[in-house]
Amino acid sequence: MTQPATAHPISRCRRRKNTFLLIFQQISSTQAALVAATLLTLTVLSAGNAYAKPLLRCHVTYAGSTQIIETSLTTDPYAIVPVDIGGRFLFKAVMIAKEKTIDYIKLYAYFQTRHKDMPIHQATYYPPFTLSKIPVQLTPKNSLYAGDVERELQYFCTLQEVQP
Repeated sequence: MTQPATAHPISRCRRRKNTFLLIFQQISSTQAALVAATLLTLTVLSAGNAYAKPLLRCHVTYAGSTQIIETSLTTDPYAIVPVDIGGRFLFKAVMIAKEKTIDYIKLYAYFQTRHKDMPIHQATYYPPFTLSKIPVQLTPKNSLYAGDVERELQYFCTLQEVQP
């Protein structure tokens, strides 16, 4: 028994291309240019931003060591756990979203003592935010001092769009 003949993938592409060309031959050159520009725009928009998400990246330095803390969108600020920085500080970055847009960004720093964590810094940022594929600096370089010997924590944060 013979197998039914199936069209080669290249011949299917040629048929689609020929159908597309016949459609373009039946419309004027101005209409064809408009259709082509619209298709190109839709392709670029869907490929560029359909899956892009904001990413907050904070560079936190203590005692000569830098940690990079990355934060994505969330709806619950209490679900974010602070990151231990050298056993002396805690750093927490929160990016709150409503319907996939950034509502606000909050940054927290705590000094760790034997008895409790003491808040030493809190900064809030509100829209508009600049999002691009290259990192955009959100904060200046901040220096925080705490404790009896004035230990120094430095940080700055950038914001960018990334593909998941």
